[in-house]
Amino acid sequence: MDYLIIEDEPTLRQTLATYFARNAAVTAVGSLAAATQAVQQQNYTLIILDLTLPDGDGLAWLQEWQPLLSSKILVLTANDSERTTLQGLALADDYVVKPVSLRILQARIAKLLPPATVTYHGVTLDSTARTVTYAGQPVSLSANEYRLLAYLFAHPNAILTREQLLAAVWDIQDAFVEDNTLTVAIKRLRQKLEAVPSQPQLIKTVRGMGYFLNGED
Repeated sequence: MDYLIIEDEPTLRQTLATYFARNAAVTAVGSLAAATQAVQQQNYTLIILDLTLPDGDGLAWLQEWQPLLSSKILVLTANDSERTTLQGLALADDYVVKPVSLRILQARIAKLLPPATVTYHGVTLDSTARTVTYAGQPVSLSANEYRLLAYLFAHPNAILTREQLLAAVWDIQDAFVEDNTLTVAIKRLRQKLEAVPSQPQLIKTVRGMGYFLNGED
């Protein structure tokens, strides 16, 4: 799992980063400019967002970026006004007012995130260890193959368009990506994770629409 912490107060930022680094890879930044650079370079499992940053309003940043992110988003702020809370909940997955204990914050995060280990059709993805096994045997995936599989695992039974998958895995910086990149990646995953790749049971094609991960064994 990968966490992005956006918090301008250095002591709190370091405290959060140290605490969550026990179970996740953590990037901690103190400004929206740094946050923008971070999400352009990587997909995060979770984003913890303060609202009052030195270079702008966290809610405005979230409104711009939320449609482009697959991350779960938790707002962590001292602002407890009803209006801001409602605005935050409309955009984020949770809204927590600080000060808050780390244990309570961890419990709130646990409610947002899927179980670390999930299995479909004999394929097990461990998002903490970032490993994949098939029929109990470890499977070697490239970084992009893992990100693609993790994104599919996070949305079981949901039809995901080619555009959604390309944006989530390759094209977060709006860089040009060839259309067959996704086709090749899906083919490679099927070769590694399907008993009969030509008759896939895990990653299904919906002609003219995209793909979905079959969450029904």
